[in-house]
Formats: sequence, C-alpha cells, structure tokens
Amino acid sequence: MEFEEILIRFRALGGIADNLTLRHGEFGRGLFTVNPKKAFRLCVPASLLVDPAWVELDSKEQLRIRPQSSSISEDAVAFFELYQRHFGWGDGGKDSVAQHQRDLQALPPKLKNFLHVLGAADELKQKPTTSYCLNRYFVNRQIGTKAGSRLMPIAELINHSQEGLPYLVDDGVTVTGMVKDEILTRYHSGLDSFHFFINYHFATPAHTALSCEVTVEVPEFGPIAIKRMDHLANVNGTVRTPIASRTEGKLTLSFVALANQKNPSQPRKTFVELMKVNGMPKAVANNLFDGLLEHNRQVLSELIQECGLHSGTMTGTLNKVAGFQLASLT
Repeated sequence: MEFEEILIRFRALGGIADNLTLRHGEFGRGLFTVNPKKAFRLCVPASLLVDPAWVELDSKEQLRIRPQSSSISEDAVAFFELYQRHFGWGDGGKDSVAQHQRDLQALPPKLKNFLHVLGAADELKQKPTTSYCLNRYFVNRQIGTKAGSRLMPIAELINHSQEGLPYLVDDGVTVTGMVKDEILTRYHSGLDSFHFFINYHFATPAHTALSCEVTVEVPEFGPIAIKRMDHLANVNGTVRTPIASRTEGKLTLSFVALANQKNPSQPRKTFVELMKVNGMPKAVANNLFDGLLEHNRQVLSELIQECGLHSGTMTGTLNKVAGFQLASLT
C-alpha cells in the first residue's frame, strides 16, 4: 500500500495531513515536507486515537481492535488495523522490537552489568516474546492525552529531536510548522539519554542526565541508595524533586538529576535542599553531589572503553548513548 493511499483514508475520517510525505532519512523512516517553502500541518483527531487496552493480536499476529471494546467508529477501526498492517506493527514494528531484545540478550556480561546500573535491568531479563514486543511497541508509540495514553497513527511516524517541534495535545494531537526537510518532534523533555535508549531504542542527546544506580555510605549520616525511577517525583512547576524514603536507617532516593542544560543550577539546588530536609548539612550534600558527578563520569568513561572492545550495532548505539550522557555531565 502506498502512503498517499492511507492518507486519503486518514483525511476522509477527519485527519489533517497537509504538505507531508513518507521517506527515509538520517533517522530512518520518517515524515518530510513535500514543499519546504510551505508550512505543514498534521492533526490526528481524537476519533482516531486508540487506547492500547483496546488492541489485541489476531490469529496471524496482526493488530486488531477488540469488538465493542472501544468508542471509535467501525471506519476508524478499519483504518487503524489497515495502518498497522502496512505502516506499523506488521511493517517491521514487531521485528524491530524483537531484534532489539535479541541484541540486548547477546551483549557481553560486562556491558550488561553497566546497563543494570543505568536503568535497563528489567529489559535485560525479557525474552523477545510476542506479548513483550507488543507492550514495548505500545510504549514507543503512545502519547498522553486528556483521555489517557493513546496510540497516534501517522503522527507516530515522526522522529525525535531534542530541538524538534512540540506536540499540541487537546482532544487530538497536532504538529505544525515550517521545516526545510524532515519533520522532527520532541518526544519527551525530561528523559536522559539512557531513558531514551530504553524507551525508544535509539541514541540521542538529552537536556538532562540522571545518576546511575548506586549506594553510598556517608559518614555520620548512613547509607543512601539512589535509583533511576524518575517517574516517582514531587512536581512543582518545572521542578521535579525525588521521592525520599527511609527504611532501617537507609535513605532511598527515587532518582537524582545531575545535569539540566535548560537550568544548570537546578539539579544541585534540588539535591542540597532535599538532603537538608532529611538531616544532611549543606556542605556534606554539596560534597556528595560532587562525588556523584565524578562517579557517573567514571562509570560512563568505563562503559565507552568497554564498548570499544566489541563490535555490533547494539554496542555502537550504547557507545553513542554513553557519549551523549557523559557530554551532559561536563
């Protein structure tokens, strides 16, 4: 099926797709403007957004929407299932996720050890089963809306850049603007390079960098365990503060941000204030933050050195991810 054919069906159901086409570029398959001198506009109406909970696999392992499980029309169901066969899950979507998992499983033990402390421990345990691949496929292609997380056909073909255009999300999902070549969007502003790799399976620079998982023994204070669960946070405007909990004398922080290119002083300030609340003097907290910076630089440098000892696509990607993360800490 040609891309223009699916766009005709998309427009007939209320979608807007002006001045765009599907091509391959620097980031693989993506959406491009037909005429770079004109603005493009893409709008996926709410009527075409799909809750992943509505979706299942049929006997041929193609995606289908469960009968009577959704509020979208029969025409929208037919469009979604056709799109997934020719441009989504059935057009390499499943295979790419499965190959990523096989490549993870095949990594040398030392590289797996690095990934354990950099947030990929759960992914390293998972075999490329169809059910797991489907779950990861959904994670890679959904967006938060007022109605909850939704799959967004056509719009999910746009690739990521930290300097890309924003999604405009209300009842539907819109991306619009003037671009010279490929249309790029910002998938998520709060992820660091390793979380981008874990969630989306590619290497990209990021505005923020989180600490690797580590436990530190602080004299006259006790042990502090740092995780990489940044979905656990207290949010005040643009500031995200880790959740702190104490068990049997150990203080556990859900995450620690070490760098933020948009607000360079914020990570240290947030950490020092949080530790003050938990009884740590400011000078000790500052020294601990410096130690975490140095520890993470060392871990990332060693990871890059280890990647240099091995060949393969996955190793090359990890080398780039570690390089982007290290650069944000310098």
